[in-house]
Amino acid sequence: MTIIWKTFAAIKVSNELANGQLSVVNDQLLTAEGKSTRMDSHNTQCKNSRRERKQLTTRRLVSLLLGILSISLLAAACVQTNQLGERPAPDVLGSVEIYLQRYQPGPEPRVFQTTRVTDRHGDLLGEFWEEGRRTWLPLDRISQDLIDATIATEDASFYNNAGIDPARIAGAAMQNVQEGEIVSGASTITMQLARNLFLGADDRYDQTMDRKMLEAGLAQELSLLFGKDEVLEMYLNLANYGHLAYGPEAAAQVYFGKPAKDLTLAEATLLAGIPQQPANFDLFKSLDGARARQRVVLDLMVRHGYLTPSEANPAYDEPVHLIDDTGPGEDRAPHFLHYLETALDERLGDGAVRRGGYQITTTLDLKLQDLAQTVVAENVAELKPRHDLTNGALVATRPQTGEILAMVGSADFDDKEIDGQVNVAISPRQPGSAIKPILYATAFDENLISPATILWDIPVTFTVSATDVYTPTNYDEIFHGPVTARSALANSYNIPAVKLLDMAGVENMLENARAMGADSLTRDSEWYGLSLTLGGGELTLLDLTKTYSTLANRGRYVEPRPVLSMRNSQGKVVDLYGPTEPKQVVSPAAAFLVTDILSDNVARTPAFSDNSPLKLSKPAAAKTGTTSDWRDNWTLGYTPYLVAGVWAGNSDGHPMKDTSGLTGAAPIWHDFMEGVVDDPALMARIGAPFDETGWQFNQPEDVLVWPDPHEPTEPAITACPPGAACREGGELFTREWLEIAELAGSELGPLADSVDLVPTAPVFADQGEGSRWTAFCQAEPAVARAVLTLPNAPGLPIPTAGSVDGNQSEVDEDLARERLHATAWSLRNPTAVDLGPCDALGEVAPRALALMLAKGEPSIQVLVDMAAAMDPNVGVLPGGDAIPVASIWSGSGSGSYSLAQPIEHHHSCPGNYILGQVLNAAGGPVAGVHVVMEDQWGNRADAVSKSGGDDFGHFDFPLNHFSNRYTLTIVDASGNQTSAAVVIDHLPGNDGDPPCHTVVWREN
Repeated sequence: MTIIWKTFAAIKVSNELANGQLSVVNDQLLTAEGKSTRMDSHNTQCKNSRRERKQLTTRRLVSLLLGILSISLLAAACVQTNQLGERPAPDVLGSVEIYLQRYQPGPEPRVFQTTRVTDRHGDLLGEFWEEGRRTWLPLDRISQDLIDATIATEDASFYNNAGIDPARIAGAAMQNVQEGEIVSGASTITMQLARNLFLGADDRYDQTMDRKMLEAGLAQELSLLFGKDEVLEMYLNLANYGHLAYGPEAAAQVYFGKPAKDLTLAEATLLAGIPQQPANFDLFKSLDGARARQRVVLDLMVRHGYLTPSEANPAYDEPVHLIDDTGPGEDRAPHFLHYLETALDERLGDGAVRRGGYQITTTLDLKLQDLAQTVVAENVAELKPRHDLTNGALVATRPQTGEILAMVGSADFDDKEIDGQVNVAISPRQPGSAIKPILYATAFDENLISPATILWDIPVTFTVSATDVYTPTNYDEIFHGPVTARSALANSYNIPAVKLLDMAGVENMLENARAMGADSLTRDSEWYGLSLTLGGGELTLLDLTKTYSTLANRGRYVEPRPVLSMRNSQGKVVDLYGPTEPKQVVSPAAAFLVTDILSDNVARTPAFSDNSPLKLSKPAAAKTGTTSDWRDNWTLGYTPYLVAGVWAGNSDGHPMKDTSGLTGAAPIWHDFMEGVVDDPALMARIGAPFDETGWQFNQPEDVLVWPDPHEPTEPAITACPPGAACREGGELFTREWLEIAELAGSELGPLADSVDLVPTAPVFADQGEGSRWTAFCQAEPAVARAVLTLPNAPGLPIPTAGSVDGNQSEVDEDLARERLHATAWSLRNPTAVDLGPCDALGEVAPRALALMLAKGEPSIQVLVDMAAAMDPNVGVLPGGDAIPVASIWSGSGSGSYSLAQPIEHHHSCPGNYILGQVLNAAGGPVAGVHVVMEDQWGNRADAVSKSGGDDFGHFDFPLNHFSNRYTLTIVDASGNQTSAAVVIDHLPGNDGDPPCHTVVWREN
């Protein structure tokens, strides 16, 4: 490189010398002009003209001499290379990238390339690019016509020169002299490449001798470092072909929609003329100008022997068909493409996808994607007029691999009114009851319940804080009494789910939910509380679909993958995820039990009907969800081969009109799933057999039917809790649950957590229309009957040392209150439940009935028929010997009061007191209400609810230390009773009970 720089120095000296010579000539001319002062103005003008012509001639001569001198010096300089150093990389693309990083700072990679994305079958989904589109190609994948046209147009001696063309330089110098301005730079292909690689934007087009000589020297070095084909490969792939297309491949795809290898002669010659003026020859904007340039290219190809006139002229006349000026595949799966870009940039670096030139084969199946998009759009359009439902989203996955097969983020990507470009599939929303399967899987896994466990769907209130209580209700606003866990989940009853979460623990459910894929549940357990199981926390449709995919995959979680395979711009495999390792986060048994329940159409019929959208032509598990005020509708479900989750609603969150997950989201889910399972071609794409026998969910070895249909059972053993609805063909239990039941030694085996075999007498209730059977109570002598137990601690009763009842021997206040509610329900609704000892019923029944006293309800009389105790077949009506054991007066309607919440027993007051408050129907405190208290001996005390600012509506009674029972009632001004009598046991046996009790009444 030393000789080259000496050459540059010599050129500078020569230039300066030339400038000096011109200065002398100018001085001489000016002196001559000064001696001619006596000539007239015409002569003066003539002299000036001759002077200018002389100066121009001199400059032309000097320029020509400098051109010749430059050629000689450059020829002598082509002997060594030092400026660029060693070749930076063995491959051409790698070398260009290193050069550009060194000399053209900016975002990397500097050789930006288009990332092409296809579905799993190779169909193009779209492209990612930033500064422009480019796909680097070797010469053998570029049209030979384009290569020939480029050489003929830009550098005819390319394969024979050493990076510069002395003859062309001399010709350009002469041309510049003739034109009086620079019209030709004499740049070879190698010199143009050097300019683009090593010169910055400010210097690249600087028309100075210094820049030109630097460009020539660098071109010579490139010729020594790289072969001719390598130089040409670099030049072509860096060339700007207009319309943000760089390189032959991008140009061929952008303008003609074909690979560069397949360009026709007409197309190739059009493209070859563009790099001279990319902005002016853009085929979409200036086709006429580009056509004129094409004529020049064809003529040059003829001149240099690449074509004959008979070949060139037809090429010029050939019509050229441009494709539409749009990006390919831009609306095939836009939300998925954006999701993919974000996911990959998180792993590769911000902006890497748009510059990296990756070839990505995604997990998406375009056929399923198109079906999903169509189904969502059509159903939303149909539901919108009736329900003001304007948007929907759908995610479909393959459960065994976690692969995302379809992702529809909105009903219409281009609809601004619904914020169509927002991907609702990854936007957090409240899931409603669609999250319940996670809770039940958790409870099954920890042996808290079995599918046959009785969960009591009765009123319940949970104390959240000193000033806040939580009272869940069912979607249908009906209490269903004792139901099996199967029925509770299948019909999506809310109250049993909240009770179950209270048993299982919010933190426990959260931990399982996250392990199953619900990553968007990021807050702590206290924030969610018991409303978590009713959808109180927000999560994305994609996350919720992941949890269902875990259930469908037998409890194994697989991280969802949007990519099947990926190669970088040099064709090397990029492994972003590593090997797929499913993680067993829920036991196969628990996952199957949930699946079996969600696919039990008979079990869900009471709430969803026999022929709901949740029923497919193939076995499928499904669950709906609806949030408060109909803001979000959900349906998620799966077969062994396909999982789909659907959300329907409004992007801005405004409520829909009277639509649920069953009517809003389920039709979308049904149409998509049925569209797949009813199409053999689509089933083949997801690897599913068309034969229905292959669609059954496989029952794990550690899940058994009980009683075993192949073994005889004792007559006392029942296969289902009395009065409950159970699975057709026998209920399912895990092997572990059966082993625990065997350890417990109960005659009722796996039903022992909810059913007992005890001697009982029938209980009847009379509300003025005749007595009817309602429940049982324990008595001797009596026939042993299989009866439901009142609510117990979760799990099977396991005998422990010093305890007859095992883990159910202790009854805390919450459980005692729940038992009272269960007793009240059973006295009003025929239920085969054991209410406890018959001789305690007279005390328990009034306390229980007072908890659920309805306005206008007639008085209830409770009877026990001891004469029928030995009859195994109890009739609906009592015998004549039935004994009344309790009665309760419920008020006459207007102005009557009932308990607003269960009686609370506590130590939070000094001394012994009954504390209370009276509320109106709206829940506000009421002053001036007369409350009467009597002890067990008939002693009476009166109080009036207060009107003070701090204790408005409150009343209190101090208690003596002798009475163990008190009765409270509300009376009107005439002394008439306007509430049920409330009995409070205080210090039974003079020990054990708290000294204070709180009673809250509410006006009906």
